[in-house]
Amino acid sequence: MRATRLLVAVAALAAVFASPGVAQAAAVTQPFHADSGDACKYGVTDGALNWRSAGTTSPVPFTAVDVSGKLVDHPQPVDPISTCRDDGYFSTVTFVAYAGTAEVDRESRSVDNASTPLSFTLGGNSWTTGISRVVVQVCRSPLHTLPPSYCGRAVTYPAPPIA
Repeated sequence: MRATRLLVAVAALAAVFASPGVAQAAAVTQPFHADSGDACKYGVTDGALNWRSAGTTSPVPFTAVDVSGKLVDHPQPVDPISTCRDDGYFSTVTFVAYAGTAEVDRESRSVDNASTPLSFTLGGNSWTTGISRVVVQVCRSPLHTLPPSYCGRAVTYPAPPIA
């Protein structure tokens, strides 16, 4: 009899938490890619955006985005000999998180003729109300002189829908 009551109570509790009006934590992983936009693709970044929710049911439920991946600047010592020589520039990738039109967080990493891992979190602060999109862009700057620099196309990753 106790087991039956316990089973009914657990089932009722599960039904309450499964209902659409109750906040549930969610996470959605989305791949990303951006490059420097030049013919040689000197600067390239790729990896995953792991969108995390604090369990809110607002229209923008994601409060943090974990970024993992790498940034590569060519040529690297391991690259095969190609027509793309060392151009004296380094690559920088910038990730910007937005809540609507307001910037809520930003992270950048740079590398020259090598590869560097990316591992950080955008948002996740108590003041972050929600992240609606992340913009990723790779730019290149000269090592020994002032810019001009150039950038590849900024790639926008909107917050994915929660299934």
